[in-house]
Amino acid sequence: MDPSTTMEPADVAAAEAAWVAAWGSSDHDRMRLLMHPDCLVVHGPVGSQSDLEQFLAYNSHVGVISEARVHDVTTRRHGDVIVVSCLQESRIAFVPELTPFVIQAAVTRVWVPGPHGWRLVHMHMARRQPPG
Repeated sequence: MDPSTTMEPADVAAAEAAWVAAWGSSDHDRMRLLMHPDCLVVHGPVGSQSDLEQFLAYNSHVGVISEARVHDVTTRRHGDVIVVSCLQESRIAFVPELTPFVIQAAVTRVWVPGPHGWRLVHMHMARRQPPG
């Protein structure tokens, strides 16, 4: 099975691939299945915080995410917890008939193991200005 479609990721690399695929398709059901019920999402620089359902509701109103990419990925293990930091680019169609807008963010995702694979328990996203 393709690791980007499984809902029971065996390792964090599979969980990350599944998350980026779900994010890039705006598939909220796939995102929900990868998130721990107590997940907290922090949005910087505004500093708002969302629980799982608030995050998915907000995300569904922002616009269609047509593509997501990550690069400069750093993974660190701390006991059973894995912290992934990366730069993420999302193409979001705020207005459906216009060209998607590119949003870049420095992102940290914290993953914990569970009975159904790795689940996202915390994510911090800080938008950044494109270089140059």
